[in-house]
Amino acid sequence: MRDIPSHRVAIVGPGALGCLLAASLGRIGVEIRVLDHDSHRAGLLQHSGLTLEQGERLEHFPIQATADPLRIGPVALVLLCVKSPALPQTLPSLLPLLTKNTLLLAWQNGIGHLPVLQEAELPCSVALAVTSLGANLVGPGRVRFGGEGATHFGFLREAPQEAKPALQETAELFRKAGFEVRVAEDILAQIWNKLLVNVGINALTAIHGCENGALLGNPEALQLMRAAVREAVEVALAKGVAIAPDPVARTIAVCRATGSNISSMLQDVRHARQTEIEGINGAVLEEARRLGIPAPVNAKLFAAIRGMEQSYLPG
Repeated sequence: MRDIPSHRVAIVGPGALGCLLAASLGRIGVEIRVLDHDSHRAGLLQHSGLTLEQGERLEHFPIQATADPLRIGPVALVLLCVKSPALPQTLPSLLPLLTKNTLLLAWQNGIGHLPVLQEAELPCSVALAVTSLGANLVGPGRVRFGGEGATHFGFLREAPQEAKPALQETAELFRKAGFEVRVAEDILAQIWNKLLVNVGINALTAIHGCENGALLGNPEALQLMRAAVREAVEVALAKGVAIAPDPVARTIAVCRATGSNISSMLQDVRHARQTEIEGINGAVLEEARRLGIPAPVNAKLFAAIRGMEQSYLPG
């Protein structure tokens, strides 16, 4: 991966984040291949390319997309951008992309994906990405930039020595694309720091059908936000996770900074898709039960989103 821009990068999952990464890396000349489980959507992307909306500016990028991983073959870097519920069926399909020299960078929300990745026995090194970037999918291949944010990369467990330079080079590649990226020694702390924000914002935006910032003007939602985050903080501290100071204030600050953003969970509900509630509030609940810590607000939010999903998902 010494000359990264000339290497082929596979992006798995052309949702909002996947399209944003594809457009941003494509802009600096990286050869992108998009893998989509939906052959019809892959055909649309192949034919029409990607469009990035950023303020008043529209940029269009041609893209190579397919539903067949064999048409992509082995790559140096895989950006895994599918939602966490899709991981179990997605990971086996990635084998044609992977070698021992491949770096797989996983971009899921929450913590529910961690055991799935750890137990997958993939033939490559796996790293995790944690980002507060905002992106909204306007239509197939059309993504609206939703706001700046820091991104952290890191290994959850000790990685092979040769994988560490690859992660540093990947971070540098993203910096060239305009991202604020740091390589973290303790990626688990970064995962939990973001989880605490997601716990406080995502479910509530889906329940109220509103943009992030609207929660701050709703006293009941704000009260639930604070309580849900505090419950999750208690769980994190009991697990020995080194979280950043004042998570409630940080959640409110993120809510304000991303005021016009539509959370990924609200996007999923509006499109009648399975949400990541299991890996966010649901994962906090599971850990709380295991530790004997009450988490009634997270239970309430989890049940509300599950009820919404049951109204539109088959079975």
